[in-house]
Amino acid sequence: MSARARLRVGIVGCGLIGRKRAAALGTEDELVGAADAATEVASELVAKHGGELCADADELLALAPDVVVVSVTHDQLAPLSERALAAGAHVLVEKPAGLGTEQIDRLMYAAGAANRMVKVGFNHRFHPALSQLAAEVHSGAHGELMHVRARYGHGGRLGYDQEWRAQPHRSGGGELIDQGMHLLDLTHWLAGPLPLHSALLRTHFWNTPVEDNAVLILGERDDRCSPWAMLHVSWTEWKNLFSIEVYCRAAKLQVDGLVRSYGTQRLRIYRMKSELGPPELEEFSFGEDDLSWSLEWEHFASAIASRRPVLGTLEDARYAWARVEDAYAAAPQYATMRESLAP
Repeated sequence: MSARARLRVGIVGCGLIGRKRAAALGTEDELVGAADAATEVASELVAKHGGELCADADELLALAPDVVVVSVTHDQLAPLSERALAAGAHVLVEKPAGLGTEQIDRLMYAAGAANRMVKVGFNHRFHPALSQLAAEVHSGAHGELMHVRARYGHGGRLGYDQEWRAQPHRSGGGELIDQGMHLLDLTHWLAGPLPLHSALLRTHFWNTPVEDNAVLILGERDDRCSPWAMLHVSWTEWKNLFSIEVYCRAAKLQVDGLVRSYGTQRLRIYRMKSELGPPELEEFSFGEDDLSWSLEWEHFASAIASRRPVLGTLEDARYAWARVEDAYAAAPQYATMRESLAP
């Protein structure tokens, strides 16, 4: 790996994700400051990783960081990212990067006007099993992609229905935003920009105005042969689950697990024989450590140094948001979500 310049980094939002971002910084980088509405969590972060405890975003931006990591509630992602860009910083903003396509469009304009880079925190692209899956699919060695089937879910926790993720004006939606954004991004990465074919949204268990389950079917409605995808995300997955299957003409590729409570990451490649019948299996197992955060950071830091494109762009976030907006528009019982996304 070639040497790169040290980056001075500021973090706005010091909860679970902010702490992961701080821990993922390269050894050559410097955390110059952190801010959070809950002062105690920002204080804990700087005590562990260094930097100044800042009262707010303005105080943090006054330190002139090279990069600002924005890991706050969804309603504050885009506004704070715009302020960081205007102050001259590059930005790593957590998914979904804002509330709807309108905010993403404004953020893209702000990035262009500031001549600064923005990366969206789609860390799942950097899980080793998923990275290898994408490389296999994009290589063409298994023939053209036919369809994708993916499931992702967790069961929440006591009081989950009272947290900000269940408040549409702050989150923009429910499980379709929480974990659905990751599946939409991975599908977009693997299969390209598929339109929404149909959507089913339900609130089965949690007493919230947002959905706790969502099923999306993506694909051209009137084309018999083009790729399609079926995605299911759930807040009623009582045993945490991640699974994605990609069906190509000559193989099925499957990733299960995301380490820790989701299980060990495994990639299985089932290669079809010319006579069909039982396939040949090649299996890869990955370690128990979650490397995605450090790999994503190094990717972004290197992209800043070389001015090359990043994986996980605002355009990618816009694609995912457009499909989410289509799904909410097709579900009149979730009008509160559409209202929360109105410009």
